[in-house]
Amino acid sequence: MPKTVSKEKKAVKVIKKMRTAPVLAASETITSKTATKAKNPKVILFVKVLLILAIGAVVFLLAQKYRGVFVAGTVNKSIISRIELNNKMAEKYGKQTLEEIISERLLEENLQKNKITVTDKEVSDELAKIKEQYGGEEQFKTAIAQYGMTEKQAEDSIKQSIGLKKLIEVSYKIEITDDQVSKYYEENKESYSGKKLEEVTNDIKDALYQQELYTKSQEWYSQIRKDAKVNSYL
Repeated sequence: MPKTVSKEKKAVKVIKKMRTAPVLAASETITSKTATKAKNPKVILFVKVLLILAIGAVVFLLAQKYRGVFVAGTVNKSIISRIELNNKMAEKYGKQTLEEIISERLLEENLQKNKITVTDKEVSDELAKIKEQYGGEEQFKTAIAQYGMTEKQAEDSIKQSIGLKKLIEVSYKIEITDDQVSKYYEENKESYSGKKLEEVTNDIKDALYQQELYTKSQEWYSQIRKDAKVNSYL
């Protein structure tokens, strides 16, 4: 006998189809709407405009914040770029500035090699002496301003000078004899306004010491610079 399907089984199949069909239909509808929306040129254009505006705002803000990095100045509507300024400065002062940096690096290397340090107190004490020699704080600031220096730059220069002095004293034995003092006094007697030798001995010794220190520092640097491996691409 042929097999018969019960009414219950037929009912179950119908119910399953009814349950499945709406879900598939809804899914297809959503997919279709999304595809239509994604392909809508007005939506794409709107998104692009928003992105362009956002990027433009970020670029504008960065340009304002770091304007000095790229632009050195303007003349009416003409822009002077930082690159143009740097090239001009390199032409005029490049070699001199490079040599200054080289001497600073060589000094730093040799101070480290000889384990020589300069403390903040040493710098501040020396700075106070220099200010006193100039006649006070304001006179000192006026003097360094004439050389285009800030007080921070002056402090850095003092620190380097103290470091070099220590390095030379380690590398050379500097001694000023009484005969050197007497000779200097006799040769420069008119500079001391009739003062006796005993009254100016310490001043003369200090002057001769500084002179010898300078001579030895030039001798030291010439040798160090000669031995250093330095390349210039200017």
